[in-house]
Formats: sequence, structure tokens, C-alpha cells
Amino acid sequence: MERADAEELLRTLFSDPEESRRRAEAELVPDPDPAVASIGHQVAAIVLRDVGRTDDALAHLKHALRLAKGVDGDREADVRATLGSTLVHVGRTRAGLAELDRATAGLEGVPLARVLVRRARVRAFYFAELEASLHDLRRAVAILEDSGDEIWLARALNLVGWTSAGLGDLVAARRAFDDSLAIHEALGQQSAAAINVHNHGWLAYLEGDLPRALELYADADARFDAVGVTSPELVYDRCTAYLAGGLASDALGVVERALVARPLLAVERADLLIALAGAALDAGDTDRARSAADEASRLLRGQGRRREWVAAELLAVTARRGATDRPGRLLARMEEVVDAAREAGAPELPQALLVGAGLAARVSSDRARGLGDRWLEEAAANRLAPLGTTRALGWLARARQGAAVGDTSAVLRACERGLTALDHHRATLGSQELRARTSVHGSDLAELGTRTALASGDARQLLRWAERWRATTIAVPAARAGHDPDTSTDLAALRALHQRLAEAHAAGEPTDRLQARVTRLEQSVRQRLLHARGAEQSAQGVDVGALLAALAADDTVLVELTEVDGVLHALVAGRGRVRHRVGGDAAAASRAVDFSLFTLRQAARGRRAQVDVAGRRLQDALLGHALDGVGDARFVVSPTTALQGVPWGVLPDLADRPFTTAPSARLWLRARSAAPHGDRRVMVVGPGLGSGGAEVPVIAADDPSAEVLDGDDATAAATLAALDGASLAHVAAHGRFREDSPLFSSLSLADGPLLVHDLQQLRHPPHRVVLSACESGVLAPVGDQELLGLSAALLSMGTAGVVSALAEVDDAATVEVMVALHTALRKGVGLGEALHAARSAAGTDPVLTATAASFTAMGT
Repeated sequence: MERADAEELLRTLFSDPEESRRRAEAELVPDPDPAVASIGHQVAAIVLRDVGRTDDALAHLKHALRLAKGVDGDREADVRATLGSTLVHVGRTRAGLAELDRATAGLEGVPLARVLVRRARVRAFYFAELEASLHDLRRAVAILEDSGDEIWLARALNLVGWTSAGLGDLVAARRAFDDSLAIHEALGQQSAAAINVHNHGWLAYLEGDLPRALELYADADARFDAVGVTSPELVYDRCTAYLAGGLASDALGVVERALVARPLLAVERADLLIALAGAALDAGDTDRARSAADEASRLLRGQGRRREWVAAELLAVTARRGATDRPGRLLARMEEVVDAAREAGAPELPQALLVGAGLAARVSSDRARGLGDRWLEEAAANRLAPLGTTRALGWLARARQGAAVGDTSAVLRACERGLTALDHHRATLGSQELRARTSVHGSDLAELGTRTALASGDARQLLRWAERWRATTIAVPAARAGHDPDTSTDLAALRALHQRLAEAHAAGEPTDRLQARVTRLEQSVRQRLLHARGAEQSAQGVDVGALLAALAADDTVLVELTEVDGVLHALVAGRGRVRHRVGGDAAAASRAVDFSLFTLRQAARGRRAQVDVAGRRLQDALLGHALDGVGDARFVVSPTTALQGVPWGVLPDLADRPFTTAPSARLWLRARSAAPHGDRRVMVVGPGLGSGGAEVPVIAADDPSAEVLDGDDATAAATLAALDGASLAHVAAHGRFREDSPLFSSLSLADGPLLVHDLQQLRHPPHRVVLSACESGVLAPVGDQELLGLSAALLSMGTAGVVSALAEVDDAATVEVMVALHTALRKGVGLGEALHAARSAAGTDPVLTATAASFTAMGT
């Protein structure tokens, strides 16, 4: 083979690495020309290195270097550059950089440019020497632009983009990434183009555009998958983006798959272990996080990768800080981490400063206090950072500074500013799930603000802070109605697959392949929706004056529960004032809820059950004397997310009066002002109900203008059309709550499940919805004080109120309860009054009483 042909194979090897290696070993290595043979060994080495066979790669490079020395200086320098990059790749960073420096000596033209590009990559990625890297790259680009070597020019431009972003010049970074991508796509370099797309995603993440980052990362992953490549860098960045969105289980899944996909280099394994530790920590698995972070730290220290070592050590310390009784040792460890983060310009510095300051506060020494004060001051400077999540960390530091000196106003002001930064960040997210899960980033700010408001003794202030970070995802209307055509097609396909699954189960046929297709389609739908952009709307705190005015107009009292340090506090708002009452232990309240639900299930089955005892115990645990002296007013109860499953109808002080619940006072105000689109009623009966939807014919007989969908007519499409803009919708259908993915919760209809995702296609949500099936009101607490599920989705779209069951209910008793409910609704009363009428109609019958108490009304 001619030398020019061999050099072309070296230049283009990444277009098909395995085929390039095959040709190199078969045609170039045996060639008698030492230049051609040297290139053959070099090509083989690069491919072997990238698949993890580093010993074989280094052996080929030794042969290549020995041959190149007998050819010319350019050939020797090129091999040395590859050897240097490979040594760095396997952890021998200093030796690798030395080889790269030797390679540049005496070179000029294109050979020099290629070595400069490789050295720039090492300087940027492994030594964080960004200015020196950019200097090398500018020299290389100036040479390559006049050389006609577009492949190396595209590689250089990609690195220019990465380095420019690291130096804060995002405009130059985007321009360089765009130019590089255009060249790679024009040349058909698919793997290299995937890297460019990945880098565009990383740039979007730096700019705070999380949906765009997730979309581009998914695009890059698909491109890599098409050419059979796994990119550890992409895995790490996808994991980081998922964690920024509060999606710890998704992050764990990405990194776990990558760890077993193929053999890994020590450098790659270290990067993935950092990602694994971060995901495990967010998922609450501190043991796994500690183990992964420790291993990554050992590997990275040996590789001399100081910047990445900071991330591993920060995770290792964070995983230990809650359990250690020796904070002094961890503090000493954090001093090294903070110094290294500052020196390397690591993005983890703000978090490291806050973790370190927290440890310093636990050590009783003047030195520790001084260190903590300095770290908080440095962390507070980040309140002007471009990323909303980083700004929030800066404001958290400022709030902790205020708390240290007892400045209540400073604490609350800083906490508010930090949460506002996160509000703006979350408003860019179109996915309800993503908005809910990202609320975890505000938990420390919300907790500190609420605790400070409690200590102030100002009940109105405490109510504002109990509201500030509660159910903000539901309180913000859905970003946009409808889905793109691909999503709608996938949802229809999911419905058909679920039908086939049900038929296969009934026939006793294998379902593994069908279930796998369902899982793949669900993942496709979910990922596409995570990429949706928000409408730049954000929920702020409640106006207590406006709330009190609305409550007075309706002769209603709001009782909002909040938890501070394991104790429940009740804020009773109404009749022009807000009162604060201390409740009971939150853990005891949770046990009382479980007991009450168990009691209701027993009663619904006709067994002996002390529902009155369970109700009294539950009231004492949740409300204590909060309702004393409020007279005959209507009630709205706004519980914590952990208490959304409370059957409030069993509480003695609530059973005999109208009441509703609401995830937040802010949402109750919004629901109160919602107006129906006309006066159209619809009733839907799904298949397989024990009662057969027996209440529907009875209710419809008294409401002949209502539209009824039953049997084969009750399809998903027909139901969606009927629900759109309905003033009242009654749905008698089995519900399935998906705790693993609440937005895939569903109602069973004639042609398969109607998903929460389907409901988001509605132009106008139904004004009020009654769900009569068992456990149809189950909601999942996610993130921090957020909820996901069927009722939450309806409320977020603008539905004013939802009646649903929180426990198992008796079929026959449900018919009577629903008939009484609708009889009251036809008289024009609200949901609270209608449910009160249904409870009253139950009389003393224990099964009827338990069934009526199992239903709750959320909203108005």
C-alpha cells in the first residue's frame, strides 16, 4: 500500500474503527515499507485503546515508534503524540504529557497542528489548563484552515468549543461546535458528529436549558448507538442532567448499563463511578454512593486528574456526613477538596463550600468557625451565577449566614431569592414530572425559611412559608395542551399493546416480549416529554390577605398542615386572621393514617371495625385542638404531601360538616375562580367493574341530558372527546396507579388504558370529575412537597375539583353514595357539600358509612 493511502486510513479511521483496524493488521502491518507498517501499528493501537485493550495498544505503539524512528521526524512525532494520548488515557498522565511535548519539537505545518490538537485535549481534559489548551488550538486551527485537512480541522474546532465554554465564552463555544458538526456531517463522520451533538447538549445544560440538554443527549446517544459505540463522557453528562432534574432512578439506569456494556479503561471507569456515586446518593443509597466514590477517588488520584477527584471526594464526604460522629476528620478532608476545587475551577466548588461549612459548624473550635464563615462568604458569591441551581446555592449560603447571627429578615429574604431563582429554572421545564422532581433543589431553602418563620412567632409569616414551596407544580397550569404526532401515535400503540397483554394473560400465553415492547414505548414517550419546553410561568407564594378575603366570602376556614423537625403544625386561616396550633408527632400521625385506612377496608368488607375509634385517633394526631372555636364554617384542609392519603371523612369534627382538601391554599384559590365551559355532563363506564358501573344508569335516569359512554363505546378517544370541556364528568372505571411512573397511571376503558399523558391532550379539562372506583385518588409524593398522579394532573390542567376514593370501597354501597352525591350536585352545591350530603345519607349503616368516608373531594 502506498504511504499516502495508509495516512488516509489513519486520518479517517473513526468513520469505521473496526474495519480500519482489520485493514491495518491485514494490509499495513506486514508491509515492508516501515512508514506504512508504522501507520498500521498506530491505527491498530488507537482502535484497541478505545475498546479497552490497552496492553495490546501500547505494544503496537512500541512497534510503531521503533519503525517511525527509521522513517522521518514527522512520522516519529505523530506516533509519539498517539503514545502520549494513550498513556494519559490509561492513567499515566505525566508521562503522556511529556511524550506530547517531545512530539511538538521540530515540527511545522499539518503534522504540528495534529500534535497540538492532541496535546490541547490532554491539557484541557486531564489538567484543566484551559488557556494553554486554547493557545494550542488556535495555532492548530490557523494551520488546518489553509491545509484542506477538514477532519483534523473539525476535531480542533470541537475542542475549541469545549475549551471556550470552560472559559465562559458560550457564544464562541456554540459557533465552534456548529462549525465542527457541519464538517463531520458533510464527511459522513457519524461518531464524531455524535460527539458534537453531545457537546451542544452540554452547552445547553450550562445555559440552564435542561429540556434542550436532555433532548440533545438523547440524540447523541441514538447516534452513538447507531454505530455501536458507548461514550462514557455522554453517560456521565446524561447522568448529571437527570440528577439536576431530580431523576435519580433514570441516572442510575444510565450509568449501570454503561458499566457493564463493554470493557472499560481505568479513566472511563473512574468517570462512571463518579456518576454512579452521585446517582446513588440522590436515590438515598449512601452505602453504594460511598463505595463508588471511594473507588473513583483512588483511581483519579493515581491518574493525576485533580478536577475529577474533587467530584469523587465531595461525594465520598457527603455520603458520610450524616452518620459520622467524628466531623473533625471529615472537615480536614474537605479542606483539601475545597482547595483543589478552587485551584481547578471545578463546578462542584459551591456545593463543596456549603458541605464544608456545614461540617465546620459541627466542630467546636475557633479555627473551624472561622473556616466555616469564610466558606459561606465564598459560596454566597454564587448568587449571581448564570445557572439557577447554582444561584440557589449562593442564596442558601447567604441564608445560613443570616441564621448564624440570628437575622430573621436576612434569612427569609435570602431563602425567597433562592427559591425565586429555582422558580425561573423550573418554569423552563415543560414536563410536569420534571418540574415536580426538580423541587428537591429547593428543599434546604424551603426548610430553613419555614423553620425561621416558625421561630418568629408570626402565624401569617409561617403560613406564607408553609405555602412557598408546596405543590408548585400543580399550581402552575400545564405548559401546553396536546402532544406532538409521534407521542400521540405511541400512546395509541401503548393502548393496543396493553389490550394484547390482557388477552395474553387471560389465555395463559407468554407475555415477556409484549411487556418489553410496552416498556420501550413508555420510555420513548417519557423521554420525549422530558424534552418539552415550559411556558416561562412560575408559582410564587400565596397572598395571605387575598386568601383571607376569599375565605371570608365563602364562610370557609382553611387548615394548612406543615411539618418542621418531625412535628406537625396547624395554621388555621379564616375570619380575618391566622392562628398557629402545634399538632402532634408526624411519625405517629402517619401510623394513625395507616390504621384508619386499614379500618375502612375492614368495614367496607362487612367486617367489624372501629371506624369511630380510628377517626378520633386520627384527629388527635393530625389536628389536635386546631378546630376548636371555629363554629359551623366550611373547611378546606391542606395537608403535607406525606398526608395526602388521609381519609378526612372519618374525623369526628369533619364528618358532620362540608369540607374539601387542597394540595395548597394557592391551588384552592385558583380552583375557586375556575369556571366551567358550558353545562355538559358525561358519564363513562369502563369494563370489568364488580358493580358494572351500576350507579350510572340510576344517575343518568335523573339527568337524561347527560352523555353516557358504556360498553364498546367507552373507548379512550371517545372518552377524551367527551371529557374535553365537560362541566361534570363521572368515570366508573378501574384505576391503576403507577408508583414507579405516576404519569403512566391509568383508567381502564374498552380499548385499553387511558393514561394521565392522554389527558394532557385536552384543550379544556372537565370542570369537575368524579372517580368512583377503588383507590382512584392515590397520589405519589415526589421531589420536595410535590404530587403526581391522576388527580394532580387534572388539577394542574385547570380542573376545579376531583372526587375520588382513597381506600377499597364496597361496590353496592358505592352506588348509593354516588347517587346521593349527584343528587346534591344537581342542586348546585359544591363538592364539599355534596360529599357531606352523601355521608349524611349513609345513616348508621357501617358499610355505607365507611364507603362514604373513603371518598374525598380535592379542590372545590
